[in-house]
Amino acid sequence: MSRTVTPEETEELFKVCKNNAVEYYDVQIELVDHLASLIEEQWKNEPELDFQLALKNAIKKFGTYSFTRIKLQKEKELRRKYNRLLWKFVLEFYRWPKLITTFVFTLGLFLLFQFVEQTVWLVLSYTIAILLGILIYQYLIYPKFRLKVVPWKSFLLVDYLKKTRNNVVILLQLPNIAFQIFNFTNTESVQNQWLLFGISFLIVTLSVLLYGLFFFIPQKVKEHFMGNYAEFAK
Repeated sequence: MSRTVTPEETEELFKVCKNNAVEYYDVQIELVDHLASLIEEQWKNEPELDFQLALKNAIKKFGTYSFTRIKLQKEKELRRKYNRLLWKFVLEFYRWPKLITTFVFTLGLFLLFQFVEQTVWLVLSYTIAILLGILIYQYLIYPKFRLKVVPWKSFLLVDYLKKTRNNVVILLQLPNIAFQIFNFTNTESVQNQWLLFGISFLIVTLSVLLYGLFFFIPQKVKEHFMGNYAEFAK
């Protein structure tokens, strides 16, 4: 029977990860599995090889820089995964049957533009409504998505969820950006019908994107965490 890494030795591998600045437990698990495999490969040929020596050989083969590289790689993979989910969610609103809802809202906003002489104030009203919505979200809705974990563990998933919340800082610039665009074009009203329809389309798309970013993605992250690390939730 082949020699395998014991629970005590596994704890030692977790310490190695921490000593190499890998603080996220969900990343540590993958690194520990990789190191354990390298050690057990050595034991197939040398069953009596000391664990510490086998570990030293594994780290040498693995490379100390690889700890940082894999940590960055996992962060990148996580961003890609949830970015794909986000855009898939948005694109569903431009496919049947949700396309009908998107078209109705876009058309309704376009018709509203016909009755408002100063386009700038309608756009600014929308951006201000977003900011008010963000305040409500921050204090009343986001706490439902917040992941509370035991204090002695940190997770890449939890950190990612916090970063999605930080996107609020970018949205705070929306009123200023909208005002500057109208100021640059030296106009307060848009008369071109195609341009108005384009603005309506962009506003509806932005609304769907914001909903996905602040509701859909946090829910998916929380489901993923509870499905894999529920024992660490408080």
